[in-house]
Parts: sequence; structure tokens; C-alpha cells
Amino acid sequence: MSGGVPAGRRTRAFTLIEVLAVVAILALAALLVTPNLAALRERRLRHAAERLAAELELARQRAVVTGIPHRVAFDLEGGLYRLEWLGAGDTEQELVPVAAEAEYELRGATALPLVAPQRSALDFAPLPDSFGSYRDFDGDIFVAGVETAEGFLERGEAFVTFDRDGTSAYTEIVLEEPGGARRSLAVLPLEDSVRFLEEEQP
Repeated sequence: MSGGVPAGRRTRAFTLIEVLAVVAILALAALLVTPNLAALRERRLRHAAERLAAELELARQRAVVTGIPHRVAFDLEGGLYRLEWLGAGDTEQELVPVAAEAEYELRGATALPLVAPQRSALDFAPLPDSFGSYRDFDGDIFVAGVETAEGFLERGEAFVTFDRDGTSAYTEIVLEEPGGARRSLAVLPLEDSVRFLEEEQP
């Protein structure tokens, strides 16, 4: 009786050539898929930058059409942004009470107040539609920072404000995706436009 494995129980092993063929196929598939993933991430980053540029332009145009200052507010830590305008149509704002009228002496003995009466203190409020809700970018894209006159902000809040004539201060907004690629937008005050700056790769 031989000590070998019975003929019915033999298992077939992979040969070295078969293993190498499988490894080569997997490597080839990885080479084909990796550039596509990078291109997909770049397309998402470009799409997010174009969407933000369109909404900055919308805020500028609304400021001109309505005659009311608008701004785009960024929550840098939450990666969110929304459109706001200067208190127009906000019925919930409290008016600062005006002092009661004084009894004036007709002979001119009472000093007349020379200051204007106080009015409501307006503040920026969200637009009353979907643009006024905080939104984020698709695909984990976030605002890495905003370059303002006060410096480069990476935390807290940052604003791009458009006056009623559509003018604004020079501002750069940097978008970043998880792989480290960046795309920068610049709000140009002299040209009344939003431009893409040169792309930055990781």
C-alpha cells in the first residue's frame, strides 16, 4: 500500500505562471482605474468651483438688481456656505425705539435735537429661499481658506460682500478635495467678475 494521496482526493494547485498571470491582470486593472479616479476627483473639484463661482455671481447680480447688499457667508469649520442679504424683508427684526417727542417751547427756549432719530439696526439675514440654507460641496470637497484684507482665514466665518452697485473687495476662495488637489477662485473688484486662478496639485 502506497503512502500517497488517493487519486480521488488530489487537489490541483496553481502553477507559478498562473499566479503571475493573475498578478499581471490585477496590476493592469489598477493602472487603468487609478487615472480615472484622479480624473473623477478633479472633475468634482472643478464642478464645485464652477457652482461656487455661479453663486458668487448670483449674489453680485442680486445686489445690483435689488439695490440691497448681498454676501456669501462661509462656515469654514463646518465646510458650509449660504447666501445672505442685508435685512431686506425681515419682519422679525426689532426696531430701536425712538425717543418720545419733547414739548417744545414756542418762544425758542427749548433746545432742538440736531441728531437723526434712530432706526432699526439691520444685519445680514439668509435669503428666503433654498439659497439661504447652509449647503456643502459634493464629494467631501471643502473650503480650505479665504484670503481677505485681514489675511488668510482657515477657521470661523468668512464673508464675500457685494455692495448695492455690485462692487466688492478682492477675495480669494480656496477649495480642496481629500486627495489634496486645490482650486482657487478670485473675486475681482475692478472687473466685477469671478475668475479661476491656476490649479494647484498635491
